[in-house]
Amino acid sequence: MVQKLFFVAALEHPEPFKFWQSSISIDPQCDIDDLQEALITKYASIHHIFAATIYKPYQSHRLDNDVANTEFPDKQTLLQKATSVPMEDLIQQVFPVRQTFIVIFQNLTPPVSVVPAENSEEIDDETNDVVTQLRQDFTRYVDGVMKGKTPSSAAKSANYDEIQASAAALLDGRSAKNGPQTAAPPIELYHPVFGRFSELSNCPDLEVPENVLRDTAELLRSVSTISIREAPRDEGTRLLTKILGISLEHVVNQDRTSADYLSVQHTPFNINAAPFIGEVKGEMGNGGSDPSVQVSFSYSRFYCNSERAQIRAVSCCPAFLVGIAGPWLVILGAVLTSRTIVQRLSPFEWLACSRVLDSEQVHRIARRLYALRLSIEQLGEYYRTLSSPPVASHLIHPRFCPSINHFSLDGKQIPFVYVHPLERDPVSVTFKVIRLDTKQAIVIKFVRQYGHAAHVWMSEQGLAPKLLSYTSLGDHYGNLHLVAMEFVEGQTLDDAYSISEPLPADIQNGVRRALDILAEKKFIFGDLRRPNVILANGTDSIEKRIRFVDFDWVGKEGEFRYPFHLASVVRNPSGALEYDLITREHQENMFEQL
Repeated sequence: MVQKLFFVAALEHPEPFKFWQSSISIDPQCDIDDLQEALITKYASIHHIFAATIYKPYQSHRLDNDVANTEFPDKQTLLQKATSVPMEDLIQQVFPVRQTFIVIFQNLTPPVSVVPAENSEEIDDETNDVVTQLRQDFTRYVDGVMKGKTPSSAAKSANYDEIQASAAALLDGRSAKNGPQTAAPPIELYHPVFGRFSELSNCPDLEVPENVLRDTAELLRSVSTISIREAPRDEGTRLLTKILGISLEHVVNQDRTSADYLSVQHTPFNINAAPFIGEVKGEMGNGGSDPSVQVSFSYSRFYCNSERAQIRAVSCCPAFLVGIAGPWLVILGAVLTSRTIVQRLSPFEWLACSRVLDSEQVHRIARRLYALRLSIEQLGEYYRTLSSPPVASHLIHPRFCPSINHFSLDGKQIPFVYVHPLERDPVSVTFKVIRLDTKQAIVIKFVRQYGHAAHVWMSEQGLAPKLLSYTSLGDHYGNLHLVAMEFVEGQTLDDAYSISEPLPADIQNGVRRALDILAEKKFIFGDLRRPNVILANGTDSIEKRIRFVDFDWVGKEGEFRYPFHLASVVRNPSGALEYDLITREHQENMFEQL
């Protein structure tokens, strides 16, 4: 037997508390410890929760978020008016009748008081310049989106090509012939819900309710019928609504643009967010555009509208997008950092019933749609509890950064705040951050492969920053890892010397010495370029101030490869082809052209 319990909840920091309302279904014969674990699981990926304490008010009465905000503004008042519930007690004994309880969550996001002050030594002119420039660029980008073509017009091939050649390009992997590259970091870095969706949709053990399976089968039969109308199929939309467990609405923005369908979620700012946006075509080719492109522009337009400014100011606006054209369906994820990032989370799925004896098709599509349903629910909870995170005005706002805000060191979770990206590029995955335990500046980067052993060896020789942590981000992130290292005060060779001039002899000798020490353990440095070598500040000799700082493509000969889509800045000086095994010859070619 499962019982629905109602509660109000708040994060322990900051005070005064800001409560939200929610519910959870659980077997009442479980104990309070099980309830705590269920609550932590529910919110862990949204607020980085690691603990929860349940309180029962001394006086039982109607309790909603407004009442709780008034009656329990802080921890001291809460302890005077409520008692914490022992973990070993049974739920049905503690709450024998329907009573709203209180949950206080502990998370890894620190109170604003621990953020470095503006006159802190860690905050330099470069930080102020980068943060100011980022804010100005973002303002210009939002303005450009709103002055651009409507989503239905922007999605047409000629207009799409023009936009992708401009500063208003979507970072969606499609680029104009002579336009900028539009690849972006994995979207799950900005919100874990996208990684969770991918994990669930590919999990054969995900239990899909039978009613969802039946509704999915009916959806497949519905879209198997050819549509002669350009407008969305009413029956297909009705079935999709049932499968996803959401209400789909047609919402018109202030500028009179609109997507076909939105799932609206109210926020504490009294402004609606949209965790789901959909564009539907009767058949592929109707309207002259790809629905996955049109829904991307619809998302960008929705969140760049002035009426969504408060949400945009505190959030990267995560959303799931769906494009449907006749019997084809594709699922995408989107965030708005300094640019709009859109990534396909599924291929275009063929929904029509083409084969008899093919129950597996129903199970496969139903699993993907049910995973989407669970993920939309998680995003709904995110927007229901959306708040402005603590951040000093002189640091980069967290909305521009990955959602990961702690790393593992000696079994402890070390929280940090982002200072600024180390590359002036919307797709940078390397950041200067400040540890909140020591207030020291360090570097955080996100990688899929890394020469961990080589970094440790060079660090021991004083030729690389000390490596603090190299850890997997967990199941929701695939094979993504976090690298934490000490921050080196100094200049890269790219910043210190003109690219039109050869490096001074003592610099070349220092790099040569470092490569020879690397070779003692049979390692090869596969990305030997000026931006990846730092000349540290100090009075020591040049050779003692050389630091290698990028070990993504460092390993032993014959054991690792260059990636596909290898950039020309590596391909040309190394002589390598994409996906080549990295050899010492590649390293030496790059050294000759350093």
